[in-house]
Amino acid sequence: MAAQYDFRPMPGAKDDGKTQLLYPRIVNKGTIDTERLVNDISTMSSFSPGDIAGLLAAFEERISYYLSEGHHVQLGNLGYFSAGLSARPVEDKKEIHAQSIYFGRVNFRVSPAFRKRCAGFLERVRPGYGFRHSQELSGAERYRRLMAYLDTHPFITRKDYSGITGLLKNKALNDLNLLVNKGYLDTIGRGSHKVYVKAVNKEVTEEQK
Repeated sequence: MAAQYDFRPMPGAKDDGKTQLLYPRIVNKGTIDTERLVNDISTMSSFSPGDIAGLLAAFEERISYYLSEGHHVQLGNLGYFSAGLSARPVEDKKEIHAQSIYFGRVNFRVSPAFRKRCAGFLERVRPGYGFRHSQELSGAERYRRLMAYLDTHPFITRKDYSGITGLLKNKALNDLNLLVNKGYLDTIGRGSHKVYVKAVNKEVTEEQK
C-alpha cells in the first residue's frame, strides 16, 4: 500500500487574504501500538511475544541509563539517542547553578540508511479524506448560531459547537473560552464534562463580535 498525502498551508503563514503557499504532508492513518508490533514480530520470527516485550523493556532501561550518564546511544541502523538540557539563557556562567539545569528532552536522530528504507510510494488522498480544516465563518455568524442553539438547548458542549460552526477542536475551544472570559458564557463542570451556558443578562453587540 502507498502512503497518502494532502496539502497544508506553510507553518506560520498569516491569514492576510493573500494566496498561501502549500506544502505536501503525509496523512496519518493511525498509530501502531507496541502490542501490534510485538505480535507482528512474533508472527514473523521464532520469538514469543513475551520474549519481545522483555527485550523492549531491557532496551528502554539500558538506553535511559546510558543517556542519564551523558552518553549517546546507537540503536542498530535506526539511529542515535541523545539527551538535551533545559535552562534559562544567561550572559555569565555565574548567573545559573546546577539546580536550575535539568534534562529537558530526549532527541532521536534517524540514520540515513533507515530514512532511505522508510521511503515508499506516495499517492494523493481522495477529496474529502485528507486534512480537516475549520470552516471560514465570521465571528458574528458563529455567535448567531451559538445563540440560536442555546435558545432551544439548556447548554452546549465543545463538540456541539464544532458541529454548528465547522470549527475544529482547538479553535472551537478558543472561541468558547473567549466568550467565557468576556462574560458572555458561563461554564458548568470540568474537563471532558464541561458544558457552556448563557451568562445572565449579557449580550454581545455588533461591535464586540
